[in-house]
Amino acid sequence: MIPLARKIDRYRRNECRRSNNIMTPGRCKAATKYANEANKFIKGVVNESKTETDSSHVNLYNTRKFSKTRDIYPINNHDFDYKTAMIKNHNAYKLGFTNQPTVDYLFKYPVKLNKYLKLLINDPYPNKRTQPGIDDVLDTDKKRMYIKNKYKIIDSKPPYPSFAKDYPECRFKTKGTHSSSYFVRTGVCKTKINNQTECERKKFNWVKNKPTFPKMFKTMMKTSKKAKPVTKLKGSCFKPRYMYIDNSSKDVRGKKGLQPSLFADIMSITPDKLFQILAGNSVDGGGILPCPEDFVNYNSQTKESNSIENRNICLIMILLLSLTVYILFVRK
Repeated sequence: MIPLARKIDRYRRNECRRSNNIMTPGRCKAATKYANEANKFIKGVVNESKTETDSSHVNLYNTRKFSKTRDIYPINNHDFDYKTAMIKNHNAYKLGFTNQPTVDYLFKYPVKLNKYLKLLINDPYPNKRTQPGIDDVLDTDKKRMYIKNKYKIIDSKPPYPSFAKDYPECRFKTKGTHSSSYFVRTGVCKTKINNQTECERKKFNWVKNKPTFPKMFKTMMKTSKKAKPVTKLKGSCFKPRYMYIDNSSKDVRGKKGLQPSLFADIMSITPDKLFQILAGNSVDGGGILPCPEDFVNYNSQTKESNSIENRNICLIMILLLSLTVYILFVRK
């Protein structure tokens, strides 16, 4: 908010120049009132941000700092603060709205209003230039900036070395317009790795197999000499499994602003998609992801699972409709 405060101060000094008040004597008085209101707005926003940081963000950071698992990646995307981002980058003072009492400003006002309408209707947010951990934090809130920078250091390394190969950025985006999209750990996947050294080298979890039968039971067991020797597995290797949450702005008839995107989110809560999510399938590029071993064709798996699920949903809807018609008309 420091650049905004400087901008407002420059505006007030320019409006209070003698040459600008000859034709319109009230410009300096109006600019002073405008500057006082703007500074009051900045002070209130900064105090609110610092209070919120002390009450929630500090405790959350201390908890994550000692966590041994990477349940969320990237953290700054998960914590993307839309409220602070809007206040910081799209408030009325930043967009250039003033109370300048001139005819010239009266004609410029519709142009400035168009910036606000574009954000609501046309332009997506986050956009291509958005940076999580920067655009959604105030520069005067030093404590939260420190926390965000620490999260950047944590996010600089993926949850495990082959994460980028399993979930490529070209398919599961987390930058630019996807600055608020992220991964959430949902469980584990069993891998083909049967060697503890190799498993630990890839930063996976090795679980040893423990004997389940008592010694007395083993002595009672008789084995044939012709029986083939059974290879005993020393353990199993498990890798984390993730869900991808796509929070990018959704298109509604060519519009990706805040209002169309909100409408798209509401319309996406449909019975067929809810059934797919409950079944563990991927929906519109998000949802629980398959367990990748080598190369995974996400598109083919998604289409196949979606077609099967849609077929099942259609059958269920037909049965429910038939049952309703029977109860209302035939049974009478």
